[in-house]
Amino acid sequence: MSTAAEGSPPEALPAYQDELHAEVLDDIRIGEHGYKHRLIDGIVMPPYITPSRYQLSRTLEIRPDDICITSYPKSGTNWLANVLMRLIHGGEAPPGQTLRESVHWVESAILYVRSKEELDAMPSPRVFKSHMPFHMAVGGDPLETPCRYVYIARNPKDVAVSYFHFESTAPWAGEYTGGWSHWLQMFVEGKLQRGDWFDHVLSWWKHRDAPNVHFMKYEDLSNDFDGELRRLGGFLGYEVSDELVGVIRERTGFRNTKQDSFSNLHEIPALSHFYRKGVIGSWKEQFTVLESEWFDEVYRKRMQGTGLDFDFE
Repeated sequence: MSTAAEGSPPEALPAYQDELHAEVLDDIRIGEHGYKHRLIDGIVMPPYITPSRYQLSRTLEIRPDDICITSYPKSGTNWLANVLMRLIHGGEAPPGQTLRESVHWVESAILYVRSKEELDAMPSPRVFKSHMPFHMAVGGDPLETPCRYVYIARNPKDVAVSYFHFESTAPWAGEYTGGWSHWLQMFVEGKLQRGDWFDHVLSWWKHRDAPNVHFMKYEDLSNDFDGELRRLGGFLGYEVSDELVGVIRERTGFRNTKQDSFSNLHEIPALSHFYRKGVIGSWKEQFTVLESEWFDEVYRKRMQGTGLDFDFE
C-alpha cells in the first residue's frame, strides 16, 4: 500500500490491463459487443475480480470492529464510504490518505491491492468495500462472522443508466459497444458484471434483520441524510451529535465529493468520470417510454411480495 504524504498527490495508478490485473487469462470470456467478463461461482464478474483475490476475501480473518460496505455497482458505495470514514474520524478525512487508500477492496486485483499480511497489519477499525451478493460476502457467511455489514441499494433504473455510462468503453468491460438498449436487456437478464441486480439486492434484504447487517437505500440517504446518518451511527456504535451531522453533510455533499481531493478519485485517470450526476430520477433522460413500461413490469414481478420498494424520482 502506498500512502501519499499529506498535501501531496498520490502516484497515478496504471490503467487496467488483463496481463496486469486479471491473473488468469484463460477463463476470460468475450460476450456480445465485446463485453468482457469471467465467471466466479457462476456469477458474471469483471476480469479483475480474480480467483485468488476472491478466495482471500472469503477467508480473511474478521475482527469484531470490521465494517464492510457492500452494494451492487453504481449504488452510492463511494459516497457512503466517504460518509463512513468521516463518521469514524469525527468529521475529518483520514490524514494523508485518499478514499481508495482508506478502504480495502479485497476481492479486486486493481486499485491498491493489499496482501493478507498487509490487511492483517491494518489498524482497526478496518473498512472494506465489496460488490458481492450475500453468499459471496467478505469474511465468509455474514451470519457467522463478527463483521458489521452495511448494504446500500439504489433504484434499478438509475443504477442501470449510471452503470452503462461508467462501463461503456471501459477496458475491463472489453470497451463494450452494444449501446443502451442492449445494455438494459443484459441488466434485466443478469448478464452484467456482478450478475442479477434483483438477486443481489434481495440476497441482502432477506437478512436485513440480522444483528450485524444494516440495509440502506440511496434515496433515503439523499432525502433524509441526517436521519440515515444517525441510524448508521447507532448501528455502528458511534455517537452522532448535531454538529457532527452538519459537518459530514457539508463535506460529503455530491459537489464536494467530486471536488475534494480525499474523495474524488483524482489519482485514478480511468475513473475521472466516476461521479456522474448523483440525482434521483436521472434514468428519465435515458429510458424510452416503452423501455420504462417494460422495465416497470419486470420490476413488479421480481419484487412482488418482498416488502422492498424504491423511489424512482
